[in-house]
Amino acid sequence: FVHGVTVKNRMIRLHPDGTVLYGLRITTTAACMMDLRRYPLDEQNCTLEIESYGYTTDDIEFYWRGGDKAVTGVERIELPQFSIVEHRLVSRNVVFATGAYPRLSLSFRLKRNIGYFILQTYMPSILITILSWVSFWINYDASAARVALGITTVLTMTTINTHLRETLPKIPYVKAIDMYLMGCFVFVFLALLEYAFVNYIFFGRGPQRQKKLAEKNAKAKNDRSKGDSNRVDAHGNILLTSLEVHNEMNEVAGGVGDTRNSARSFDNSGIQYRKQSMPREGHGRHMDRSVPHKKTHLRRRSSQLKIKIPDLTDVNAIDRWSRIVFPFTFSLFNLVYWLYYVN
Repeated sequence: FVHGVTVKNRMIRLHPDGTVLYGLRITTTAACMMDLRRYPLDEQNCTLEIESYGYTTDDIEFYWRGGDKAVTGVERIELPQFSIVEHRLVSRNVVFATGAYPRLSLSFRLKRNIGYFILQTYMPSILITILSWVSFWINYDASAARVALGITTVLTMTTINTHLRETLPKIPYVKAIDMYLMGCFVFVFLALLEYAFVNYIFFGRGPQRQKKLAEKNAKAKNDRSKGDSNRVDAHGNILLTSLEVHNEMNEVAGGVGDTRNSARSFDNSGIQYRKQSMPREGHGRHMDRSVPHKKTHLRRRSSQLKIKIPDLTDVNAIDRWSRIVFPFTFSLFNLVYWLYYVN
């Protein structure tokens, strides 16, 4: 409306019965005190008040002509961020030290439109949080890729939070959108810390395991060097090297021998066979018959070897659990958040 003319837009009508109709056209910009604790899922009550400044109720009286239908066209008003839920008209007198003054009040109940904030704040935050979980599917030895992804998502969440704070007044309490952005930031930051923990398990404990393994190998080597002098016993038995598989198989002790020859034995140190003093025909035929039996016995003993799972599979387990725990807890966080603030 354009009515910025040299004089005020006033209208005065005098009726024959002495009634005076006085009209004044005013355009004003009113302020409304808002409680932003539930922002942007909030509802606000704003009131426009018209009050006499110099005349008391003894001189003038204000009332809404037509009752509740005095103000029309409110249903057709469209605001960019709010929807008018209802409006109410109130007529009352307020008492001050100088007397009672008439006051007219027009109250609006406004509900904030959430569509803008879903597209500009909530959806980007959700997508960035989900993007941080991609690192759980990246190999744990790809440090550059996982660290770059984690830092990028953390900085992006910080940028969104900073931009939102710049558009709002400096208030001392926490808003609903601050709670959501802080929750998303925590999930993104924990995803980065998860890789730091995995990296420590894989690379940090690696030298410690190698040191323990070296000490174990050195001890086993010393034990073998002590037993080298006893390779041949008093009976002429030849002691072969024992089977040792570190970090993958457990040592299995057993005996291999022929039941018909008590001089052939197997102890915890290795495998012993009777050393032949001189070839004999009968003994040669006996050895030919015992060769298949010994091979079968060795195959049966080899089936008792047990495979030990390497310790490095722990980091894969951490990533697998993170793929389940992070989405589940984030979904639970969203459920609690929306149920609490929407209702």
